[in-house]
Amino acid sequence: MKKHNKLFTAFAILATLLVSCNDFLDQPIQGKQVLENYFANEDECLKALSGCYASLSPEDWWENDIFYLVGDICSDDAFKGNSLEGDQRDFGELARFNITPQNEWVQYKWQYAYEQVYRCNLVIKNVPEAPVSDALKMKVVAEAKFLRAFAYFELVRNFGDVPLLLEPLTVNDPKQVRVASTLIWKQIEQDLNDASSVLPERSEQSAVDVGRATKGAALAYLVKAYVYQEKWSDAETLAEQVIGSGEYNLNDPFTNVWSVHNANGNGSIFEIQTVYHDVLDAGTALPVFTRSRADGGWGFCTPSSYLDNFMAADPRRNATIIKEGDYVDADYPSYDTSLSENETGRINRKYWVAWNDRPAQSEHTRTPLNHILFRYADLLLLHAEAAWHNSNEADAISSVNKVRNRVGLGPIGSSGDDLLLDIYTERRMELAMEGHRYYDLKRQKGIKYPTSPRLKEVMEEFVSYNMGANSDYDAGNAKGSLFDENTHVLFPIPQAEIDLSEGTLTQNKGY
Repeated sequence: MKKHNKLFTAFAILATLLVSCNDFLDQPIQGKQVLENYFANEDECLKALSGCYASLSPEDWWENDIFYLVGDICSDDAFKGNSLEGDQRDFGELARFNITPQNEWVQYKWQYAYEQVYRCNLVIKNVPEAPVSDALKMKVVAEAKFLRAFAYFELVRNFGDVPLLLEPLTVNDPKQVRVASTLIWKQIEQDLNDASSVLPERSEQSAVDVGRATKGAALAYLVKAYVYQEKWSDAETLAEQVIGSGEYNLNDPFTNVWSVHNANGNGSIFEIQTVYHDVLDAGTALPVFTRSRADGGWGFCTPSSYLDNFMAADPRRNATIIKEGDYVDADYPSYDTSLSENETGRINRKYWVAWNDRPAQSEHTRTPLNHILFRYADLLLLHAEAAWHNSNEADAISSVNKVRNRVGLGPIGSSGDDLLLDIYTERRMELAMEGHRYYDLKRQKGIKYPTSPRLKEVMEEFVSYNMGANSDYDAGNAKGSLFDENTHVLFPIPQAEIDLSEGTLTQNKGY
């Protein structure tokens, strides 16, 4: 998917370079590709769909990859990481909740999410009229609807009310306005239901289609959409359907889940596909972006000592965090986190790639580590949360214990509010440093402040730890002290977009 789009781009550039500037300027246009004559065959329909997938992780690190880390840095699990103040300053401002509408990473998230919406809308509108088989039309449109739902899921959970575009936008269209988030969620549900009715199960995919959207992926994201809306009954029922399908399991050891050699593993529901190529940039930037500067990385999104201490007795800790001096493998018997340039003396183990598996050149755009966006363990824990809210504690405990059993932990037997806290704890342990924490905390209700997002009390505890009891590398860091529950459960609408709309787009509260 990502690689298909980049191959197409590379061929177009090569063709351009073969024509001299003078010849190009002197010759009349012989023909050009426009929407009116595109979608003329199966190949063009599939190329357009590849462009939709490519928007999940575009050409370079700054276009989308970096924002997948926001779910960690805007929580108690991680810091900006790289302590060089001028290096990606706006990324650090996100981590500190010193966020303005001019923040470049907020702009990029909005921009590339709507790029994906636009590309999906082109496919959904034009493929049904293409001279291709009905079976291909249905499959391509279903995948595009899944990807459009994903884009809107990202938009609504980051910005709240956003414009809802269901047709390809043109320059002549009126200025867009924000619509209620309830309508965005309704469209997400519709797209995922439409997609799930057509897409195959993972076991039904051919080898060449592995990694594309499946029925299970569409249903799993629908479960997550229900959870975000607190539609607990719908979430529990649908999660049980995915669990009962037998398409996914926890048979892969936890230490192998994020291995570069375990692409599309047994517990993978949906992940961004990457590939190494010695010319084309078709890999991921995450391993380089998060690795120690002493190890050829850039040192961003480093785990906090708060998370490390929380996971200290958990068997998943060593597969999640590398701390200064930790043994990693024979090539790294005592890991150097570059303490002088690292806020926490730690890096994310899940995105770390061993020396022998790293590309020899252009590593930051060619590392072939798939980026897992949705895992079966995540689904089981969402099922547990929904079951708890539906007073089905036995089912909730069963799902939690499946996750714990995989790493050799004994069963839990709690009940009531203690059980809910155990479910929250299990989500943090299992999914740490995978970009979920901030989003979980802001949708969950607090214990100390039951009418507020749980993020409020967690950030208060985090600041208290860092400014008091903490004696580790990240002691004294006041990250989180600027958090305001009335503002920071959403990001600002990018100021550039408000300016382009000439005021028809309004700003989120507090910005």
